[in-house]
Amino acid sequence: MKIPEDKIEEVRSASDIVDVISTYVRLKRRGKSYVGLCPFHKEKTPSFHVTPDKQMFYCFGCHEGGNVFTFVMRTEKVSFVEAVRTLANRAGIELPVSDTTQPGSTQNEKLFRANMVAARFFYHSLTQTTEGNYALEYFRNRGFRDETIKQFGLGYALRSWQALVDHAQETGIEPEHLEKAGLAGKRDDNTMYDRFRGRAMFPIFSTSGRVVAFAGRQLYEDDSSINVGAKYINTPETLIYHKSKLLYGLSLTRDEIRKQEYAILVEGYTDLISMYQAGIQNVVASSGTALTEEQIRLLGRYAPSVVIVYDADSAGSAAALRGVELLLEKGLDVKIVQLPEGEDPDSFVRSQGKNVFLDLIDESVSFVDFKASELQKEGLFATPEGQARAVRSIIETLAKIPDELKRNFYIKAIAERYDLYESTLYRELDSITRKERRRPKYTEPDEKTTVAADTEPPVNQNDQSRNTVNSFTSAERDILKLIMQSDREVMEFIFSQVASDEMQHPVARKLFEELFEHYKKTGNTYAALLINDDSFSEYSSIITQLIAERYEVSERWESLRGFEDFSVNMQLSIDAVRTLKKKNIKERIESVRKNIREVEREGGDSITLARDLQILQQELKLLDQHYSTATRKPM
Repeated sequence: MKIPEDKIEEVRSASDIVDVISTYVRLKRRGKSYVGLCPFHKEKTPSFHVTPDKQMFYCFGCHEGGNVFTFVMRTEKVSFVEAVRTLANRAGIELPVSDTTQPGSTQNEKLFRANMVAARFFYHSLTQTTEGNYALEYFRNRGFRDETIKQFGLGYALRSWQALVDHAQETGIEPEHLEKAGLAGKRDDNTMYDRFRGRAMFPIFSTSGRVVAFAGRQLYEDDSSINVGAKYINTPETLIYHKSKLLYGLSLTRDEIRKQEYAILVEGYTDLISMYQAGIQNVVASSGTALTEEQIRLLGRYAPSVVIVYDADSAGSAAALRGVELLLEKGLDVKIVQLPEGEDPDSFVRSQGKNVFLDLIDESVSFVDFKASELQKEGLFATPEGQARAVRSIIETLAKIPDELKRNFYIKAIAERYDLYESTLYRELDSITRKERRRPKYTEPDEKTTVAADTEPPVNQNDQSRNTVNSFTSAERDILKLIMQSDREVMEFIFSQVASDEMQHPVARKLFEELFEHYKKTGNTYAALLINDDSFSEYSSIITQLIAERYEVSERWESLRGFEDFSVNMQLSIDAVRTLKKKNIKERIESVRKNIREVEREGGDSITLARDLQILQQELKLLDQHYSTATRKPM
């Protein structure tokens, strides 16, 4: 079902691009725009720009760009229609019900819908069935209030082999999509069965708040009829679920993490839910696995610091600690909180409360200090040999920190604490960093550029478009930019003054013609609206790159003298039109002169050509007068 244009515009108007992108990227204001680390490629220096007045984004590193719909499509890997629906849900705007069986529906959208239907079914089974009361009491005994259960979408999978399969079919979900979403399995006879049975269900959400997977906790110890298996089972990897790229709870806690400027990292689902319910909401869960590079990049978008709540008895927390050096490598500050023996974040916050837990956070120590204390507990500082091993281990950790100033402060503190010479520590640090530089590093392949070894690398559409834009003349670039981001007066002035055949580059000419036709039909050529217009699909990358370019007004101000009474965009448009026409006339003059030389060299009559030359020279002379301060209105 096609979404009406007026609804698309309503969603776009209600979705401020800075607010939307801030849920994915930590942005900092810089002048009139915002900058941050690009979510589409790996970088250390921010090259990703968001411009509020244009409602556009652009990365000067990888050249991705577009409007708010483009951003959601790219990050969530969904179609335009689904991006509109995602933003509509965010803004509380009701749209027509979609038909996911239509040909335009993407595979990802079908999996998202399968998960959404499953989440609602599990919640209904928990709260509205007699069998679900057992699971509901389990959650309540964990201290979860009913509003918390609803907020996190907790549920229950019935003790049935095909309760979800049957329900999904009734709601129009194809069995194959249920299987691809990791919610069902297939028997040898091709019949389907529920993957989750007799379990307490924890939905796992994407950063934008869409259900992508589930974790099911065992509730019945002795019911072999439903093949209980492990304590927890999770959705396997799917097209929309990659465990290494998600952190549990982030869709609910990201705003508070950004506000507090640090994230508390815990191990499990119940740890996070209990802390969130207690009012400690800048928290995420690693789900008992070692942190991955993708998860760390995700955390770094929201806060510069991470506090790991360490449970000495937990293998999961130990796994999280193994990812600490990776956190340090990525420039994040890391602190450690070690809970009393026998406690985990869930039990501690329920028994001691929010304030006592926050007191522990205030007493957290740097990872370097934590590591030193652990080495001391092991007795390594009791002998010279052990002390050398311990200090070397600490320096190896320090070598991971990219901030040289921060390393220097740590070295000073370590030297004072263990009565060592700073010069000795610096020599050891230098030796380690030299070895690291010599060691070949494995770099994870980028999704955008990964190709098979025996295939030609793909053409990068953004680079191709950038080369095209670079081949436009400055006047052509300015004219196209001004058409797509100016008021009606400027657009009408340009369209009244410039003929399409005056745009020399074929792509610039074609885009100009398309813009003119669009303006005649709709009355606007606003870039943020054109990006997702089907008729401009082949120009979307060119449009974003044009809009992302900055005008160098200061360098051209001399050429704009006499236009001071106009708006800046009108001044620029007058200058761009004049420059374009001058260039065309000069090229025609040079062509006529060349013809005159050839005719005279062959002994022919060049009088007619000389007259044409004179007319062109006069036209060039009158051009500046034509675009003078007398040009107050479009001519």
